Amino acid sequence: MREIEKVMVHSVEEFLQEMVPQLGFLRTPIYRGQAKSDWSIRPTLFREEVAKTEFSTWAELEAAFLIRMKQAARGDLGYEPMTELEWMSIAQHNGLPTRMSTWTTNALVALYYACDTSVGDEDGAVWRILPGEKELVISQDYEQVPEQPKMYVPQKMNPAMLNQRVTYLCHPLPAEDATPETFEDVFELGSDNLHLAKIVIPAAEKNFIRRRLATMGVDSRSLNPGLAGLCQQIREEVYSHTDSYEWIFPQ
Repeated sequence: MREIEKVMVHSVEEFLQEMVPQLGFLRTPIYRGQAKSDWSIRPTLFREEVAKTEFSTWAELEAAFLIRMKQAARGDLGYEPMTELEWMSIAQHNGLPTRMSTWTTNALVALYYACDTSVGDEDGAVWRILPGEKELVISQDYEQVPEQPKMYVPQKMNPAMLNQRVTYLCHPLPAEDATPETFEDVFELGSDNLHLAKIVIPAAEKNFIRRRLATMGVDSRSLNPGLAGLCQQIREEVYSHTDSYEWIFPQ
């Protein structure tokens, strides 16, 4: 059984030591920030309850979501997605449940989301995947939706997706109506050549790390261009202050 590496960091400087350069062609490390360190890695589809719907399997539920979106979303998109993977990535980015989980190739973006304090006094976590084989990446849009974990970078992105350096991890669908496995379970029992690490950020350090990230250009407005991102940034700035300036202006 493979083991998940676990690390705790207390600052941006310590986190930088956990950032890994590209390992080779189509072998770029990806990161996922989660506000609670005890949250598992699960796609949005697996948070649904099949038993409470009219569908009997996960595959049927996923297909129903995507069919309905294809029927209604074309006018809003302004173009015609060519593949199921492209449709799935659009659905995932806009909040429709899919078998994909959202990751980024920019570790600092993941750190920003891991330092979300809206969940209360909770440690956050950045998950890191190091792909050891280029076969773990879906390199062509026309490939079929995979049955095993694979990474997918969408060919068409909006400004927010581009700024967040979005990439997706496709999770295997459970058989019939079986309970979905977390990616941690799949990783520990799998044989693919990849490495999974969990980098924990203590709750007490979240606010300061976010303020440090803002000085590096990683904030709500840069990650979510437009008025929504600007308004979120303004809300956060209200709480970004210090009670003492003695370290700048000695008495």
